[in-house]
Amino acid sequence: MLVALARQFKQIYNEVPNIKILALDQARCGAWSIFDSNNKLLLSWGEWSFPARKYDFSRAVYEITRVATELLQAKDIDVVFIEDTQLRVNVQSFKKLAQLQGALINLFEGLGVPYENVPPTRWQSYCGARGRSCKEYKENAVPGPKASKMLSMEFVRNHFGIVTDNDNLADAICIGWYAVNHITKE
Repeated sequence: MLVALARQFKQIYNEVPNIKILALDQARCGAWSIFDSNNKLLLSWGEWSFPARKYDFSRAVYEITRVATELLQAKDIDVVFIEDTQLRVNVQSFKKLAQLQGALINLFEGLGVPYENVPPTRWQSYCGARGRSCKEYKENAVPGPKASKMLSMEFVRNHFGIVTDNDNLADAICIGWYAVNHITKE
């Protein structure tokens, strides 16, 4: 169980018989999924794109938080799970993802929406989308998408019947699937 949210979930379950979970794979070109906690059903999903050629970083962060706000309000979301940031090769990308994560956390705190950061390794392991480690990946540098990205797209195709070449969308669905299977009413 995700300990940080245990008390909030208990309160939500007493107030709301069915929890709607929003899962985000946050990035300039990111994605979201929404799950029903009682039936463990994927209700809806989508993506956004705010590329650097059209949006400076500050504007992209603003737009992404606007999308998140609209989803929270329009879809009556009870709790949010976002992919945690982790340092890989590019420090500048890590820094920007951390800033985006901070903006989203500020939004959730301001709206009083419970949230949890999910380490990529946790949801990837649960969904069988764990590819090689960063060290293995660098040592065996193979062109094309990382194995974990391919595996998440395969998981989403096999489990939900959704065929996509958007690894961010597949990741958002996997994060949501992990979340819906790891919250309890206790």
